[in-house]
Amino acid sequence: MNFIAIDFETANAKRTSACSIGIVVVENYEIVDSQHHLIKPLPNYYNAMNIDIHGITPEMTESAPTFDLRWSELHQLLTKYPLLAHNAAFDFTVLRDTLTAYHQPLPDIEFYCSLILSRKALPNLGGYGLSALSDHFNIKLDHHNAESDAKAAAIIALKMLEIHGSESLETLTEKMGSKQGFMKSNGSFQNFGNGRPVKKRKTYQFQPANNPNPNHRFYNKHVVFTGKLNEINRKEAMQKVVSVGGKVFPDMLTPQTDFLVVGQQDFKKYGEGFKSSKLKTAEKYKEQGYPLFIMGENEFLLSVE
Repeated sequence: MNFIAIDFETANAKRTSACSIGIVVVENYEIVDSQHHLIKPLPNYYNAMNIDIHGITPEMTESAPTFDLRWSELHQLLTKYPLLAHNAAFDFTVLRDTLTAYHQPLPDIEFYCSLILSRKALPNLGGYGLSALSDHFNIKLDHHNAESDAKAAAIIALKMLEIHGSESLETLTEKMGSKQGFMKSNGSFQNFGNGRPVKKRKTYQFQPANNPNPNHRFYNKHVVFTGKLNEINRKEAMQKVVSVGGKVFPDMLTPQTDFLVVGQQDFKKYGEGFKSSKLKTAEKYKEQGYPLFIMGENEFLLSVE
């Protein structure tokens, strides 16, 4: 019986902002490997509350790989066995949303939640958080260290398998009348709770830049689009940015965004005082001193022709 327990810590409220991942590999009911990796978050800023929780600071991840690079190192391991996390709805949303943000293909993954299972497998306990269950099983826990949290989740799962005489997470889940989650390469994603599949998220696949232009204004810049484009569709526009060496993250306007491209009609209304939520957010960042540039569709097209 094999599985891998994981845990993510995030830098801010965005589910794409993973700043660390803990990984614990279980083979034949034994922990055989334990890992901890730092990640440069996306968007790359930290909320003070998050730092207070896990102790990871911007300085600690400044030279860390971004998630797409970290995923290239870890994806073979993380797709080898079913995955487990405590409060898996959070961790696997982080995984899905971050892969999507970096335009990485979604893998086929089956995953389980030790929190949901513990509520059914261990009735009448005072609490089912990681700290409470670690106390119950005398597990040494450095809470919100991703590796320590993943290890605690793995041990809790092994304890439940032993108590209920189950040979796998799948049989334990069936015995408890619960459901596992899954992620599919076609974009479907079943989370926990009501057990209904989550609507597929729109994803884009781009051709990498063959000859990126370091002198182009979009080179290595983060470009976001808002509003309907008249002369070109959204995917084609994003591909033009990627082709010159730029970066596109659909619908993710952050303090690190360099350009906001506004559809022609919205840009005209913007000049007349209309402000969408993205435009309001962009102006807020500009007021805070971030060098975000707002341009219309015509200026964008002139820039990429």
